[in-house]
Amino acid sequence: MNGNTRRKFKSIAKVRSVDLKIGKKGMTDTFLNEARTILTKDGMIKFSHTTSKDNTQELIDKIILLLNAVLVQKVGKTLTFINVEN
Repeated sequence: MNGNTRRKFKSIAKVRSVDLKIGKKGMTDTFLNEARTILTKDGMIKFSHTTSKDNTQELIDKIILLLNAVLVQKVGKTLTFINVEN
């Protein structure tokens, strides 16, 4: 993804509300199905999470693997991903 494309998605993500929150149960099958639905419909998904800073990269890697998505923006405890096809 080039810089202009990333900048476009980051500007959209800035005003987008959080779609799903990753809580203490983590990423259950129901959660993943809902995330896939949102990602397919919108092409973008925004998560908030409660994991510590030490585990954030592990969470990002797991989302990338399970949802076949690309990280666009990470701000604090908010992560924004886009569909790989975009």
